[in-house]
Amino acid sequence: MPPSPNKDKGKEKVVEMSEEERQAAIAAAEARQRSFERSFAGPSVGKAGLMRDQTDINRIIAEASKGSKYYLNQVRKDKELTEKIEWYQAKRDELMKMANIPRLESEAERIESILDMSQVIVHVDMDAFYASVEVQRDPTLKGKAFGVGQGVLTTASYEARKYGCRSGMAGFIAKKLCPHIILTKMHFDLYIAASKAVREVLLQYDENLMMASLDEGYLNITPYMSTHNMTAADVVSQLRAEVQAKTQLTMSAGIAPNRMLAKICSDKNKPNGQYEMEFDRTVVTKFMRDLPVRKIPGFGRVTERCLEGLGVETCGDIYSHRAELLVMDHWFGFRGLCKAYLGIADNSVAPGKREERKSVGVERTFREKTNDEDILNELASIAEELEKDLDRLQYAGKTVTVKYKLHTYENKTRARSVGKYISSSKDILPIALELMKRELPVRIRLLGLRLSTLKDLTVADKGIKGFFTSPSKKRATSTEAGPSRSITPIPIDDDDDIPELLRMEEEDEAEVLDMTNDDNDVVDSPIPYDNGTPPPTSTLGKRKSLEVDKPSHLLGPVCPICNKALGPGTSNTGLNEHIDWCLNKDAISEASKRSPVKKIKTDNKVGNRNIPKKGKDGKGTMLSWLKKP
Repeated sequence: MPPSPNKDKGKEKVVEMSEEERQAAIAAAEARQRSFERSFAGPSVGKAGLMRDQTDINRIIAEASKGSKYYLNQVRKDKELTEKIEWYQAKRDELMKMANIPRLESEAERIESILDMSQVIVHVDMDAFYASVEVQRDPTLKGKAFGVGQGVLTTASYEARKYGCRSGMAGFIAKKLCPHIILTKMHFDLYIAASKAVREVLLQYDENLMMASLDEGYLNITPYMSTHNMTAADVVSQLRAEVQAKTQLTMSAGIAPNRMLAKICSDKNKPNGQYEMEFDRTVVTKFMRDLPVRKIPGFGRVTERCLEGLGVETCGDIYSHRAELLVMDHWFGFRGLCKAYLGIADNSVAPGKREERKSVGVERTFREKTNDEDILNELASIAEELEKDLDRLQYAGKTVTVKYKLHTYENKTRARSVGKYISSSKDILPIALELMKRELPVRIRLLGLRLSTLKDLTVADKGIKGFFTSPSKKRATSTEAGPSRSITPIPIDDDDDIPELLRMEEEDEAEVLDMTNDDNDVVDSPIPYDNGTPPPTSTLGKRKSLEVDKPSHLLGPVCPICNKALGPGTSNTGLNEHIDWCLNKDAISEASKRSPVKKIKTDNKVGNRNIPKKGKDGKGTMLSWLKKP
């Protein structure tokens, strides 16, 4: 019996729609795959001077990693992030249905936008610093493609970078991209000596030099320009020439009104060049408008993907999507995004202060450990090293945190606070062992100990304790205690909270330097920083305590930091996340006491955040800024 015409027509319609849907599904799948492969590219994505297309580099890295535990962990993380982005999109659509869009756009334009151009800030960055020092040690490396670090590259020569090799990349991945690459061992003593020589030159131009790491720093050259009657370009040219004459190393620099812009500019004419941004509001706005959001210091791949999910790829898109971003302010921090788009950031330059340190820690990466005794012995050794660092830096603390990374690349933290300040391994180790024994048996590839809720032992005790403190201890100075941790620039003020993006970004950053695939790989400590303390990470805003509804009873886990009962439905993951949020609470509280934030009274509100009222003269607002020629 022949099929009915209606049935055939229906089939044809289904086939036609299925083809369209199939093409759309294919395009969506390809886009997701490119996005996933991009996640392997790390922080150096999009660097200039590549001989190979970045998409091709991403594909090679992903293919070389396929089947490894790191790859599987990236698949898991990508799936979780995709689900999170879909949730953001659904939440945006839900809120926008109920929103008064004209009013939202009007309120968004009232965000204060004052760009301070009174100071000339310079960001200096040594060119392939470790690699350049290695060439001085071994001149035969000159002109060759090589990387520093045999397990994980701390840097790569410019010849190797052309093939896509970069810092934080596993050695076996670098060999896939550049088969003829040479991998050298690291020589920390040489890097530290070279950094010291560079710093001596920089201090002549700004005594408040702010070092962000061994090979980069920030200067405010405004006083120097005035005293010597020189232009910014002349000062920086002279500075770079002196560094090269003293160290035979080249340096690139960016000149701008604040630290964020200066850091972006220093990458414009690399290597061995400088770029000066014109100190003009219109120029700054135009410069930022077409800048990809990933170029903003502190905006990593997680932030990039989340913003892309809301249609924001460039800084200019922040203004175009201001209504959607404002209703999502609780999760994305609209005020901070606006300031990033307008090029507004901190222009203060000062060396790191001891009280700014949040913790002292030691971490070790190794081949997989499964034996309980080996793991506990490793923990004891780490505790001894931590004691030495605490003694050298003159700190004690109340919160002990054990961190470990499973063979599946999942990070875990366990913490406990005590009632007194401790600093010796005999006090720290029993707490650490108790925390770790609960987790056994495990297969791990990283183990670390961190002490937080710190007390500065170089500051004399007040009251009765101070009276009985020995005079020799009172005379201890911060200089004797060693260098304090420098603070990296951030594009957003401390009062701009982006709790969810911050947490996801920090978790992602923690794994950038750990991509090793083969158990036979030797993993180097990536960056020497304060002798055992991990390098500071860029942040998107101030971390605030995670607010948890008060349970009706005390069943369930109790946070060891704040002693709050979290309820019977709290999972281990939820408890760990709560602990992570609580760890820096004391430091944040102290910081807020030192620098009270002036509150703005207003009747305009969006969600839980206040929008400043427009000034009488209409000046200092985003709208007035954008309307000006």
